[in-house]
Amino acid sequence: MQDFSRFKNILLFSIEDLNDWIEPLGGHPQAVTPNLSRLAKRGINYTQAFTTSPACAPARTAALFGQGPWRTGVYGNDQSWAMQYPPGARRSIVGQARAAGWTTVGAGKVFHLGRSGLDMEDWDAFHHLPGERFTPRSTAAKRGHLKGNADFGPVPDDVVLHDELHASWMMDNMEAGAEQQFWALGTFRPHLPFIVPQRYFDMIKTPVSQPPSFGNRAYDPEDHTDLQGLSPFARKISRRWTGRVLQKTGEYEAYLHAYLASVAFADHQLGRLLDHLEATGLSDTTLILLWSDHGWQFGEKLAFRKFTPWERSLRVPFMMAGPGIAPGQSNTPISLLDLYPTLLDLIGRPPPHVLDGQSLWTTASRGPAISVHCTDSSGAPGGDLMSVSLRNKTHRLILYHTGLGELYDHRTDPFEHRNLLRPRQLISAQELPPDALELIDHVPDMVPPKTLEDLPDDLPTRFRAWSKDGKGRGDVLA
Repeated sequence: MQDFSRFKNILLFSIEDLNDWIEPLGGHPQAVTPNLSRLAKRGINYTQAFTTSPACAPARTAALFGQGPWRTGVYGNDQSWAMQYPPGARRSIVGQARAAGWTTVGAGKVFHLGRSGLDMEDWDAFHHLPGERFTPRSTAAKRGHLKGNADFGPVPDDVVLHDELHASWMMDNMEAGAEQQFWALGTFRPHLPFIVPQRYFDMIKTPVSQPPSFGNRAYDPEDHTDLQGLSPFARKISRRWTGRVLQKTGEYEAYLHAYLASVAFADHQLGRLLDHLEATGLSDTTLILLWSDHGWQFGEKLAFRKFTPWERSLRVPFMMAGPGIAPGQSNTPISLLDLYPTLLDLIGRPPPHVLDGQSLWTTASRGPAISVHCTDSSGAPGGDLMSVSLRNKTHRLILYHTGLGELYDHRTDPFEHRNLLRPRQLISAQELPPDALELIDHVPDMVPPKTLEDLPDDLPTRFRAWSKDGKGRGDVLA
């Protein structure tokens, strides 16, 4: 039986859009993440952690409420957790902590968007600054090929970003001797725009290597080698516009460089928090749980950003450290859905609703990590065409609404180059190997996507901010 009495405080630290290109996961060879390595050495590094969705809103809703998109109907960034959970009911993990008597203090990007995504009934205090604006940095942005929120490049070292201010505010609220404090800090970087001070760019050795999955190949948006084993619809999901822009301006390497610099920036903010915890003695009383909402692609299968059912979009960093937690590494697949029951056990509250995850304090056997994604007929995010991606220790199985799919054996194909299923033939259980066959049994029943009509009539305008027809986006960090 786990002794939770030693955990006097909780720090929930989220890093937006952080893929597996970090040192503790053996990611990109030029990643500079000493503080993520430091945390991984202090606690448990879950090397096979996966998101429930390759999009911010559904991934964060699932993690912070403990229910999968297939149960809530929150599948995309144009949907709100408020479509499923009544504001003021304290049903998020933060709200549950406050209901149990913990003081809840937050800053930055914890829930999706900015203040529009917050239920202040969950918080005793929350610090949020509106989105930042920059003059164009990249050639692609200067020529109008990329919007400002997709720009990349350095700013002078004297520019102070909001993530730094959020971290400073949080540290001011983490005082020596504190007890029963629930702190939640979310960094916006390395979300686009990949814009951070020059010193973080200087940390990255150049020239920047291609993504590890490329092998000896250079990125080429017209090289369709990795698409050959995919079904026609899967090829649509591989949207190549960003890559073609970067190829046209000759900035693909600069784009990689900017992401790695943004990762180093986020890692530095973590380091500041870890230093503060050690200086105040709070490391001896605080459980730290670090996670990212989803990964990011840089041309694998020619896809960029997230919004795909593949490993690079779905694998995320996940670490847990604190007093009494033996350092080590877990290679068992887990889900962001496990965050909620893990913290709920510590808080000591009964579940307010059915949970789809499993507490990490238990040693019971686990099913596969399940991720779902909705697209329209063009393969773009949104719409009501669902795909489900299931990952166990050895295989990833992807099922599309068309009845076609993909199967990858991660023992021999960690970068998912070889689809073991026939791309134009309906999936049949008879052609699945034993290690993958059990994945079929875990495909969930999926409710339809929530719509604007699912919002209560009396809901405040700010909770409608995620809907396509919503108003009041004001301070949104999309």
